[in-house]
Amino acid sequence: MLIRKLTKDDLEGFREIREEMCREHPEAFGQTPEEVRNMAADKLLEWLLVSDTFPEKFVLGAFDDDRLLGTAAFRREDTAKERHRGWVWSVYVRPEGRGQSLARQLMDKIIEESRKMEGLEMLTLTVALSQTNARTLYTSLGFFTCGLNLHGYKLPDGRYVDLEDMTLWV
Repeated sequence: MLIRKLTKDDLEGFREIREEMCREHPEAFGQTPEEVRNMAADKLLEWLLVSDTFPEKFVLGAFDDDRLLGTAAFRREDTAKERHRGWVWSVYVRPEGRGQSLARQLMDKIIEESRKMEGLEMLTLTVALSQTNARTLYTSLGFFTCGLNLHGYKLPDGRYVDLEDMTLWV
Protein backbone atom coordinates (compact mmCIF):
# COMPACT_ATOMS: atom_id res chain seq x y z
CA MET A 1 0.00 0.00 0.00
CA LEU A 2 1.35 3.41 -0.98
CA ILE A 3 0.38 6.57 0.90
CA ARG A 4 1.25 9.85 -0.78
CA LYS A 5 0.04 13.40 -1.27
CA LEU A 6 -2.40 13.80 -4.13
CA THR A 7 -1.48 15.99 -7.09
CA LYS A 8 -3.40 17.57 -9.96
CA ASP A 9 -3.02 14.25 -11.79
CA ASP A 10 -5.22 12.65 -9.11
CA LEU A 11 -8.11 15.10 -9.62
CA GLU A 12 -10.62 12.70 -11.16
CA GLY A 13 -9.74 9.89 -8.75
CA PHE A 14 -10.28 12.29 -5.86
CA ARG A 15 -13.60 13.47 -7.34
CA GLU A 16 -14.70 9.85 -7.70
CA ILE A 17 -13.86 8.86 -4.11
CA ARG A 18 -15.25 12.14 -2.71
CA GLU A 19 -18.53 11.57 -4.54
CA GLU A 20 -18.61 7.99 -3.21
CA MET A 21 -18.00 9.03 0.40
CA CYS A 22 -20.73 11.68 0.21
CA ARG A 23 -23.16 9.16 -1.33
CA GLU A 24 -22.40 6.22 0.97
CA HIS A 25 -22.09 8.24 4.20
CA PRO A 26 -24.15 11.44 3.83
CA GLU A 27 -24.11 11.85 7.61
CA ALA A 28 -20.31 12.12 7.66
CA PHE A 29 -19.51 14.62 4.91
CA GLY A 30 -20.68 18.16 4.25
CA GLN A 31 -21.54 17.85 0.57
CA THR A 32 -24.02 15.91 -1.49
CA PRO A 33 -22.71 13.62 -4.24
CA GLU A 34 -24.34 15.94 -6.78
CA GLU A 35 -22.42 18.92 -5.43
CA VAL A 36 -19.15 17.01 -5.82
CA ARG A 37 -20.07 15.78 -9.32
CA ASN A 38 -20.97 19.30 -10.47
CA MET A 39 -18.00 21.05 -8.86
CA ALA A 40 -15.76 22.79 -11.37
CA ALA A 41 -12.37 21.15 -11.80
CA ASP A 42 -10.50 24.32 -10.82
CA LYS A 43 -12.52 24.56 -7.58
CA LEU A 44 -11.78 20.94 -6.73
CA LEU A 45 -8.11 21.49 -7.54
CA GLU A 46 -8.09 24.23 -4.89
CA TRP A 47 -8.80 21.48 -2.37
CA LEU A 48 -5.81 19.43 -3.52
CA LEU A 49 -3.08 21.94 -4.19
CA VAL A 50 -1.23 24.40 -2.01
CA SER A 51 -2.07 28.05 -2.54
CA ASP A 52 -0.98 31.47 -1.39
CA THR A 53 -3.89 31.44 1.07
CA PHE A 54 -3.24 27.91 2.35
CA PRO A 55 0.42 27.03 1.72
CA GLU A 56 0.26 24.24 4.30
CA LYS A 57 -2.43 21.91 3.07
CA PHE A 58 -2.54 18.51 1.43
CA VAL A 59 -4.75 15.55 0.70
CA LEU A 60 -3.25 12.13 1.34
CA GLY A 61 -4.25 9.14 -0.70
CA ALA A 62 -3.83 5.45 0.06
CA PHE A 63 -3.31 3.50 -3.15
CA ASP A 64 -3.43 -0.18 -4.02
CA ASP A 65 -1.62 -0.12 -7.35
CA ASP A 66 -3.42 2.73 -9.14
CA ARG A 67 -6.69 2.44 -7.20
CA LEU A 68 -7.33 5.19 -4.64
CA LEU A 69 -8.68 3.35 -1.58
CA GLY A 70 -8.66 6.09 1.03
CA THR A 71 -8.10 9.76 1.74
CA ALA A 72 -7.38 12.11 4.60
CA ALA A 73 -6.82 15.84 4.23
CA PHE A 74 -5.10 18.58 6.22
CA ARG A 75 -5.27 22.35 6.07
CA ARG A 76 -3.50 24.75 8.37
CA GLU A 77 -5.42 27.86 9.25
CA ASP A 78 -4.08 30.94 7.51
CA THR A 79 -4.64 33.93 9.81
CA ALA A 80 -2.16 35.04 12.46
CA LYS A 81 -4.60 34.29 15.26
CA GLU A 82 -5.44 30.82 13.94
CA ARG A 83 -2.12 29.48 12.58
CA HIS A 84 -1.67 27.38 15.69
CA ARG A 85 -4.51 25.13 14.43
CA GLY A 86 -4.75 22.57 11.68
CA TRP A 87 -7.94 21.06 10.33
CA VAL A 88 -8.36 17.37 9.37
CA TRP A 89 -11.12 16.52 6.93
CA SER A 90 -12.24 14.04 4.25
CA VAL A 91 -11.09 10.91 6.10
CA TYR A 92 -12.54 7.94 4.23
CA VAL A 93 -11.58 4.38 3.27
CA ARG A 94 -13.45 2.43 0.62
CA PRO A 95 -15.02 -0.85 1.76
CA GLU A 96 -12.40 -2.98 -0.02
CA GLY A 97 -9.66 -1.14 1.88
CA ARG A 98 -11.15 -1.51 5.33
CA GLY A 99 -9.65 -3.85 7.90
CA GLN A 100 -6.11 -2.92 6.83
CA SER A 101 -5.62 0.02 9.22
CA LEU A 102 -5.61 2.48 6.30
CA ALA A 103 -7.50 5.18 8.17
CA ARG A 104 -5.03 4.89 11.05
CA GLN A 105 -2.08 5.03 8.65
CA LEU A 106 -3.49 8.12 6.94
CA MET A 107 -4.14 9.81 10.28
CA ASP A 108 -0.69 8.86 11.60
CA LYS A 109 0.86 10.49 8.52
CA ILE A 110 -1.14 13.70 9.05
CA ILE A 111 -0.11 13.81 12.71
CA GLU A 112 3.52 13.15 11.78
CA GLU A 113 3.52 15.90 9.14
CA SER A 114 1.77 18.38 11.43
CA ARG A 115 4.34 17.87 14.18
CA LYS A 116 7.02 19.15 11.78
CA MET A 117 5.22 22.49 11.30
CA GLU A 118 6.63 25.27 13.42
CA GLY A 119 4.02 26.86 15.65
CA LEU A 120 1.28 24.31 14.95
CA GLU A 121 -0.17 23.29 18.32
CA MET A 122 -3.36 21.40 17.62
CA LEU A 123 -5.35 19.40 15.10
CA THR A 124 -9.11 19.67 14.96
CA LEU A 125 -11.74 17.61 13.20
CA THR A 126 -15.47 17.08 13.16
CA VAL A 127 -17.11 13.67 13.17
CA ALA A 128 -20.77 12.60 13.15
CA LEU A 129 -21.85 11.16 16.49
CA SER A 130 -23.18 8.13 14.60
CA GLN A 131 -19.72 7.35 13.19
CA THR A 132 -18.61 5.15 16.09
CA ASN A 133 -15.68 3.49 14.27
CA ALA A 134 -14.23 6.86 13.28
CA ARG A 135 -14.75 8.27 16.77
CA THR A 136 -13.03 5.22 18.28
CA LEU A 137 -10.07 5.67 15.92
CA TYR A 138 -9.71 9.37 16.70
CA THR A 139 -9.90 8.74 20.45
CA SER A 140 -7.25 6.01 20.19
CA LEU A 141 -4.97 8.55 18.48
CA GLY A 142 -5.38 10.97 21.39
CA PHE A 143 -8.17 13.22 20.09
CA PHE A 144 -10.67 14.35 22.69
CA THR A 145 -14.12 15.91 22.49
CA CYS A 146 -14.15 19.66 22.76
CA GLY A 147 -17.67 20.44 21.63
CA LEU A 148 -20.91 19.34 20.04
CA ASN A 149 -22.62 20.84 17.03
CA LEU A 150 -26.25 19.83 17.33
CA HIS A 151 -28.01 19.61 13.95
CA GLY A 152 -24.65 20.29 12.29
CA TYR A 153 -25.84 18.79 9.00
CA LYS A 154 -29.33 18.69 7.56
CA LEU A 155 -29.63 15.85 5.07
CA PRO A 156 -31.71 16.18 1.90
CA ASP A 157 -34.37 13.93 3.44
CA GLY A 158 -34.78 16.38 6.36
CA ARG A 159 -32.92 14.36 9.01
CA TYR A 160 -30.38 16.15 11.17
CA VAL A 161 -26.91 14.91 12.05
CA ASP A 162 -25.23 15.88 15.32
CA LEU A 163 -21.48 16.44 15.08
CA GLU A 164 -18.66 16.12 17.59
CA ASP A 165 -15.71 18.49 17.48
CA MET A 166 -12.43 16.83 18.48
CA THR A 167 -8.92 18.13 19.17
CA LEU A 168 -5.44 16.66 19.41
CA TRP A 169 -2.55 18.60 20.92
CA VAL A 170 0.47 18.05 18.69
